[in-house]
Amino acid sequence: MEPLPQQETESAQRPKTPAARAYYCLVTACGVVAAVLFGLMALLVCLDVVMRNLSNHSIPWSVEMTEYMLMVAAFLAAPWLAYTNDHIRVDVLVRGLPPCGRKAADVIGNLICLVISLILAYESIKSLISNAEQGSMVFKVLIFPEWWLAIPITISFILLSVEFIRRLFVSSPTAEGAA
Repeated sequence: MEPLPQQETESAQRPKTPAARAYYCLVTACGVVAAVLFGLMALLVCLDVVMRNLSNHSIPWSVEMTEYMLMVAAFLAAPWLAYTNDHIRVDVLVRGLPPCGRKAADVIGNLICLVISLILAYESIKSLISNAEQGSMVFKVLIFPEWWLAIPITISFILLSVEFIRRLFVSSPTAEGAA
């Protein structure tokens, strides 16, 4: 049985070096955790609504937990979406460029995203360290150290920085003409 063309493409794009495989696994794990969190959010909200309507009781921490889960899922999904090129991309102008123009636009876009990701990674690391040193706490229904909230943000921007560096050295389908 012949493999489908998509399967051939996927196997051709699989990372070949141990470092690339480790990075692929890490980014994929971020995507999986994000997907699981989105699913758990849906279940938690549904459970809370059902409990409120059937028993006049609710889960007191469900709204707050859903807010944190949404934040964590969004930040963990970002590196995976960038890696798989499944993020939102406005390429109306780029499509009209010749191949060398698409390549230049791709490089410029990746450089801009890299600079922004590096700045945000640096600032999130500073925030994480500062909150940890000060012992800041979040006091709502749930009580926990504030620096915990900076962990997914820091992970996200570090991985996004790595991704944009990787993109500068690996051809992107958009730059080659597939849009």
